[in-house]
Amino acid sequence: MRQFYQSVRVDAESLRFYYQCSICGRMQYGEKLPLLCRGVRALARCAVGKGGMSQRVFNRAKVQAVQQLALQFNQCRYCLRWVCDECYDMDHTDGICCTCTQEHTS
Repeated sequence: MRQFYQSVRVDAESLRFYYQCSICGRMQYGEKLPLLCRGVRALARCAVGKGGMSQRVFNRAKVQAVQQLALQFNQCRYCLRWVCDECYDMDHTDGICCTCTQEHTS
């Protein structure tokens, strides 16, 4: 889960947290940034971990966004990548992504 948390990013245009599928690149958006973290300077400080009070608010919002986004992605038990439902092989009994399924069947 730590890998997933560290991979969640902020889109500066929409001011939303997002995660991008490791295989297809499809992006899923989560929560919007809290008001304290909006703005060019505040977002830049929060992104590097020096936001003061707004940093704590940013971190709490990111945790909530990660919890929400984690429900929309699956972790492959073989390669450990987080992938979207379309790239996850729901029919495979081991719970692996489509890329690993193709590699193991060939």
